[in-house]
Amino acid sequence: MAEFNENDVLEKLKGIIDPELEVNIVDLGLVYKINLNENGGVGLDMTLTAKGCPISSVIKYEVEEALKSIPGVNAVTVNFVWEPEWNPSMIKSEALKRLKTH
Repeated sequence: MAEFNENDVLEKLKGIIDPELEVNIVDLGLVYKINLNENGGVGLDMTLTAKGCPISSVIKYEVEEALKSIPGVNAVTVNFVWEPEWNPSMIKSEALKRLKTH
């Protein structure tokens, strides 16, 4: 079995901040599914706040690099999915409070 778990993945992903909303991608609700395999692979289904997001390649690169920095991870696959479509109700309540104070 892998030496890392889903919590390790989520913690790394919390370091990736959406530059427009200034909230991490986990708290924004952009991460839909995490698949781990015993060979050190991580598969991630995630979305973006908009289909035409101009920085999608940057986000993908940041996700890949962050996850590859976890000991034991040797392969990362990022799949952008559009169902369900992201909407602001997916933002975690703590992050929503921070957004409202800015």
